[in-house]
Amino acid sequence: MLNFWKDIQYAFRTLTKNPGFAIIGIVTLALGMAANTTIFSVVNGLILRPMAVPHPDQMTVLALQQAGTTGLQTFSYPDFLDLRRESASTADLFTYRVSLAGLSVEGKGDHCVISRVSNNYFSALGIAPAVGRLILPTEGITPGSDPIIVLGYSYWQKRFAGDPGVVGKHVEMNGHPATIVGVTPKGFYGTYAMLNMDAYVPLSATFTEELGTPVNDTWTKREMRRLTVLARLKPGVDLQQARASLNVVAKRLSEQHPDIDKDISVLVFPEKLARPEPDSDNSLPTVAFIFIALSSLVLLVACFNVANVLLVRATVRQREMAIRAAMGAGRGRLVRQYLTESLLLALLGGGAGLLLASWASGFLSSLSLGTSLPIQFDFHPDSRVYLFAFAAIFLTGLIVGIVPALRIARTDVSAILHEGGRGSSDGPRRQFARNTLVAAQVAGSLVLLVVAGLFVRSLGKAQNINLGFDPDQILNLSADVSGLGYSEARGREFYRDLDTRIRALPGVVSEAQAFTVPLGYISADDVVTIPGHPDEPGKQPPSIENNSVTPGYFQTLRMPLLRGRDFTEADGPKAPQVAVISEAMAKKLWPAEDALGKIFFIKDDTKKPIEVIGVIQDAKYRDITEEPRPIFYQPLAQNYVPMRTIHIRTSVPPESLAVQVEQQINELAPGLAVSEVQDMRHALQGANGFFFYSFGAQVTAVLGLLGLILAVVGIYSVVSYAAARRTQEIGIRIAMGAAPGDILRMVLRQGLSVVGIGLALGLAISLVGTRVLNGFFVGIKPSDPVTFVAVVLLLTAIALIACWIPARRATRIDPLVALRHE
Repeated sequence: MLNFWKDIQYAFRTLTKNPGFAIIGIVTLALGMAANTTIFSVVNGLILRPMAVPHPDQMTVLALQQAGTTGLQTFSYPDFLDLRRESASTADLFTYRVSLAGLSVEGKGDHCVISRVSNNYFSALGIAPAVGRLILPTEGITPGSDPIIVLGYSYWQKRFAGDPGVVGKHVEMNGHPATIVGVTPKGFYGTYAMLNMDAYVPLSATFTEELGTPVNDTWTKREMRRLTVLARLKPGVDLQQARASLNVVAKRLSEQHPDIDKDISVLVFPEKLARPEPDSDNSLPTVAFIFIALSSLVLLVACFNVANVLLVRATVRQREMAIRAAMGAGRGRLVRQYLTESLLLALLGGGAGLLLASWASGFLSSLSLGTSLPIQFDFHPDSRVYLFAFAAIFLTGLIVGIVPALRIARTDVSAILHEGGRGSSDGPRRQFARNTLVAAQVAGSLVLLVVAGLFVRSLGKAQNINLGFDPDQILNLSADVSGLGYSEARGREFYRDLDTRIRALPGVVSEAQAFTVPLGYISADDVVTIPGHPDEPGKQPPSIENNSVTPGYFQTLRMPLLRGRDFTEADGPKAPQVAVISEAMAKKLWPAEDALGKIFFIKDDTKKPIEVIGVIQDAKYRDITEEPRPIFYQPLAQNYVPMRTIHIRTSVPPESLAVQVEQQINELAPGLAVSEVQDMRHALQGANGFFFYSFGAQVTAVLGLLGLILAVVGIYSVVSYAAARRTQEIGIRIAMGAAPGDILRMVLRQGLSVVGIGLALGLAISLVGTRVLNGFFVGIKPSDPVTFVAVVLLLTAIALIACWIPARRATRIDPLVALRHE
């Protein structure tokens, strides 16, 4: 330990005597470590950090799969009860459903995201309240009973300033009386990943039922599969055992209810791999691996850069090490000393990188997805991140120092002391080692730049996709009159008056109202049946997305009507039910017929036939890369909803009308919360729009830029060092008549040959490696020739400049000065 402490002291003195080298090494490694640790912090926050409950490793998420259907399904309440009652492998099963609600407190309304939860939700999670109590296992069993609310911790802080006196307070949710009974603990955000729930209510709370859904349907109909089910496994039970046990129950249900549950099975996912929802083709782990690999490549390029500099220093320090060896220092002692220096350098660079990563992680945690929904990103470092960082620091120190250390160990003491430490150039093996590291840097930089180029090109293609509507010059805002407890009649009156006021504002071209927004976070769907087209026995009829809109909606969003007519004011509550459908829905349900005039029903309600009066062009609804999706539109006059998004097409900058529109709303309904006030172009930057393409392009661009900078520094340093070591040779060549152009070509040839090898290696790796990214690009292939050619030309041009500067300096060597120096 005494020798180790002496090694550290000596390493520190060595670095302080060479501040230029120390600063370059620390900054280089800090950039690499910052990129690596930041990406790992994001991955940790998304899929590695366990849920904030006791024994989180026991938490699993269930999904229903039915033979002959695509995708996974959620559960009905009757099926959930049967699985909960009969499963032998789980300690408990519990369920929830995310909903929207209006919460009114003392006349001030607010729009909330809530979880409707089963009576055993909190007891199965095993968490304790911060204030008051949580929903008890004896509550929430009978429809209409227990109108109570548990607030989320963050919402309690935001809305009630953390006042513990809120417990017992009487409020209104969706216009119905309810009582706040408690607050969830700090750090618990709910069970839907990345959403920080505002409140929790029992499933029995009928004031949060979906509009148009009879109260008893949720509790009795097996076809109402709307509940997400989680299970806490018994100690010692693994996923395979749990799945086998649950599928015994599923098989029995399939036999008992062949009309609905035919050929069903249950899949069991670890909670970490079911975020935000269970998916057999979950790409999140793949994306995480790709970005960790890219950030590791940046760190590796940084390591190669510093290792190259250390190799140069090893050559310069040969005489020092030879003298130490001659005085009795063994090879192991010399290697340990050199590794101590590299580890100290890595520790300093890693510490600086960790500080940068902490700032970057905090910045990423504060990112907005263009919505007022309580999105929760928590990428701040924790114990896993710190452990990862220290492991990376240790490996970095070894990678940086091992080659120079071994070079020191192989030093010929006698030869060095007899040479006096001088030489005009390094041996072939030393040049080969440095050139190899430079070629590796160039290859790594090319891979990073290719991936960045592909993501940037993909973002450009995505932004030019035909969305099926025109998002320019549109102001969006959302309001929910249920937060003030408005009745349907009063709500209709409010929105009608608001429509009149908005249309009268200067700069307004048109205005329309709708329940959902294209590429937004809220959607609605209904089970659709067609007369004369019986569904396959045991299989559910198709569930199709829908939206409720006012007349003028299609004109406001400029969605082309292909056939039929638009909604009019005549399509009121007492008029026959009508719908405008997308072209994809027409092709799906009536593939060989004209859909106009056809009839369909929703929710098996044969008393309300809906007639197709128009066919609209397909548009993007949930994802900009999706295939044409079936959807139908109904008039809001025939399908009232209290929460609406208002679209305003303007002839002036949309944001300039925001204050005036909010003023009109405040005059009509004081205390009504207004949210999502933004132009539609900005709204499209959310998670269902361009966010992930933009985020991927920005992150990979930063990683590519770092790799490029490090590679250029490496190229410049090696060519510059090689030219400096050949000063005597160059002086002799000039003295014997060599022209400056000859010297320039000689030095450039040496540098560019190494760059060429690196480019070839990088191209080979890129062509193979980018195939993994095939599903993440829009409009381009992983082997996109434009990207590859542009990156190669860019890297070649910059490498040429990096080689030209020291080459140009070499042509100006004074032969007399060079020979006198030698």
